[in-house]
Amino acid sequence: MSVADYVAEIQRRIRDTPHVVSHSLGYEERPPLGAIVTGSVTFADGSQLYIKEFLQLRPVMTRLKYAYHYATSSRALIFRYDNARDPAARQCSTYPHHRHTSHELQPSSGPSLDAVLQEAATFVRRSPR
Repeated sequence: MSVADYVAEIQRRIRDTPHVVSHSLGYEERPPLGAIVTGSVTFADGSQLYIKEFLQLRPVMTRLKYAYHYATSSRALIFRYDNARDPAARQCSTYPHHRHTSHELQPSSGPSLDAVLQEAATFVRRSPR
């Protein structure tokens, strides 16, 4: 799969996610074998999901590093999934994969972007801003 095809698939999944009002997604190939995908998704209540993935393209496309940061319209953290080698996350059984909340670090399975989009959609306030 090419990076362009991968990004098109992400865009389709974003469009299929409830409460999404806009999104911006881009990528940069890093020859010979890599690419970076970045973007953001804005939900109906103004909350945003920021996306960053570092991909290895061959022999098969592999997500090497990622960060999915979801915040309120005032930019307060709701959650963030990442696999940064954060020393504070070493106590997590799933290290380097972990989940940040405003209060703690938690173990994480390293969820797919699709799973993170669905989780973020469950936090969206249904009332107007």
